[in-house]
Amino acid sequence: MPNLTIVVDEPSKDEFLKRGLKVITPMEYIMENDKESSLTTFNLSSHLGYQDIGYYVSLLALARKDKIYPSAKTIQDFKDKKIARLYSEEISDLVQKNFKKLTGQSFELSVYFGQNLTKQYNSLCWELYRLIQAPMFRVYFTKNGDWEISKIKLITWDEISKVHKEFIFFILDEMTLKNKSIRSHKNKYFYDLAILYNKDEKSPPSDAKALKKFIEAFKKKGIRAELIQYSDRPNISEYDALFIRETTNVSHHTYKLARRAEKDGLVVIDDPDSIVKCTNKIFLEQLLDKMKVNRPKSYIFDKKNYDSLSKKVSFPCVIKKPDSAFSQGVYKANDREELDALAKKTFEKTQLILVQEYIPTDFDWRIGILDNKVLYACKYFMASGHWQIVNNNKEGIEVDSGDFECLDPIAVDDIVLKTALKVTKKIGRGLYGVDLKQKGKDIYLIEVNDNPSIDYGIEDHFLKDDLYLQIADYFLTECNKKRGLHVS
Repeated sequence: MPNLTIVVDEPSKDEFLKRGLKVITPMEYIMENDKESSLTTFNLSSHLGYQDIGYYVSLLALARKDKIYPSAKTIQDFKDKKIARLYSEEISDLVQKNFKKLTGQSFELSVYFGQNLTKQYNSLCWELYRLIQAPMFRVYFTKNGDWEISKIKLITWDEISKVHKEFIFFILDEMTLKNKSIRSHKNKYFYDLAILYNKDEKSPPSDAKALKKFIEAFKKKGIRAELIQYSDRPNISEYDALFIRETTNVSHHTYKLARRAEKDGLVVIDDPDSIVKCTNKIFLEQLLDKMKVNRPKSYIFDKKNYDSLSKKVSFPCVIKKPDSAFSQGVYKANDREELDALAKKTFEKTQLILVQEYIPTDFDWRIGILDNKVLYACKYFMASGHWQIVNNNKEGIEVDSGDFECLDPIAVDDIVLKTALKVTKKIGRGLYGVDLKQKGKDIYLIEVNDNPSIDYGIEDHFLKDDLYLQIADYFLTECNKKRGLHVS
């Protein structure tokens, strides 16, 4: 948390100065135009009403690209009862778990920087803090069958008791010490970036060596990169950027975290829009159809139209769940009997299925694209004796994978690269992996992945360290844009 600064009203300033904390008044913040950039500011002013002096601190922080808690938007959100209901729904399970022993019909919970004097509520306080993004607030709960949030109110410094103030100073001291230990004078970073990964994932987008390479590349570009796991409940708003290296899905925490990061103004790969578009094969099929991109003959079925329309399918064919990834949820049918059995099995988990013409090839192209530019080009060869590049067992665990060849993009047929770029430009500017098949002179676009594999010694085989540096440079450029620094 770089350059931690606290804004308090003039009468309370000495309380913070005695603790050795960096503190300024609302007016000092407003008038200090030549201050050091990239402050993380906690606005503890008691005057946060619309157009009050404390409100202007949060509003001006937005213009200055400072991280401010609470933001002007958050202050306004507290006036909307719908917001309280949304928060209530998102953390309902945790609320019921924490309050199951309470006997009353109402409860008030004070949250100070994600903590409470009663430690048993700290997990709930932390979730509320991550959602609400205000340093101090009180949540009012009522029991109507289940416990629900009825109101959320900002707490001002002048209404806090002496005991609670001591507790808050203890938290701030811890935060300040942590900040000092992370940032030395010898290692100055422009930005903080979180790399989301899952150490227990069977087939992650990047292996441990690649993650280490990313961290080294970000460091060279002046970005402090930190590996985080969702199970650690990270406060993503403390970072400037988020790089997701965990398999994404719309109904998954990867999407929720991407949404929250984007909402908080972070640079995000994979951004929520790309996750929505790329993880759904039905959307991609409709997009490719509209763009007249050459692809395998495809059919979209639901349970109602399957019997009548599936007669058009020729064999062999490929059956896909809409959100299949890494060769899982993808099946091959050699005849009608197999197709019917696989369709029935797949319909148990999804209302729509995609059935595609099977095009046998020795390899699949994967074209890596970042910011609408080709990053890498790989040939993935089929697993031995198998029709896919990855052979998974019944539990979905990889048991075999084919060989690869990473090439200089210049050596790749121009039509392959142009087809890949044509489609990704319709999706976004993020990091994508485009899968294509080449049969003679014909190119077939199979799918676009929002979370492409980047493993050490495979996708980086041609560019080596430069692949990681190019991705780090993209984040640096985008972070600079967020801060209003257009560096050439």
